[in-house]
Amino acid sequence: MSVHLTEEEQLEVLKRWWREYGKLILAAVIAIVAAYFAWTTWQDRTNAKKESASTQYDALIKLLNVGPDKKLSDADKNTAATIANELKEKNGKSLYAQSAAFYLAKDAVDSGNLDKAVTELQWILSSKPDVATAQLAHVRLARVYIAKGAYKEAQEQLAEEPSKAFSSEYAEVLGDLLKAQGDKEAAATAYKKALDTTDPQQQERAMILQMKADELKSPLAVAEEKAQ
Repeated sequence: MSVHLTEEEQLEVLKRWWREYGKLILAAVIAIVAAYFAWTTWQDRTNAKKESASTQYDALIKLLNVGPDKKLSDADKNTAATIANELKEKNGKSLYAQSAAFYLAKDAVDSGNLDKAVTELQWILSSKPDVATAQLAHVRLARVYIAKGAYKEAQEQLAEEPSKAFSSEYAEVLGDLLKAQGDKEAAATAYKKALDTTDPQQQERAMILQMKADELKSPLAVAEEKAQ
């Protein structure tokens, strides 16, 4: 009899416990299941978005890969611009979108639309890119500002100390800026720094930097250096 009563008591305790906590447990289970399905749905959408962006970016690269002796037709330029803008609109902070903006900036420079180039490069910086992408954008934006004669704005792009990978390019653009401002001595120093920090394998770039440095020297000084 006592055993039977103990079982009834246990059952009553269980019923009471369920009345008090059952709804909370059920709600927690439902919330966990809902969160799981929401997370998997979000992940599926994110992966699909990345795959779509990758496909679009591949299409853009193939379209632009026309070879050194050929130019894009107007129709292909329009298609490339459409793809690039879609990448920006649908993949705001991704590297695909930032790369698309770099293309749009270059195309704007080639077309003489420097204001649009500034807008595209500023958009890249506003999208909070990684350090390398940001420094590349600063370098190119500085070049555009120099072309516009906006020397103060160009100087601002070079204010931060660059990483080792970009120190040569920063120094070169600083040399271009100083040269444009008429400070040949400082420009020569900047070009020398650019030369000293250039990758030894970049021989063509080194030659261009040397030419820039030589342009700031008198013909006699250049001849004396070559004779040594």
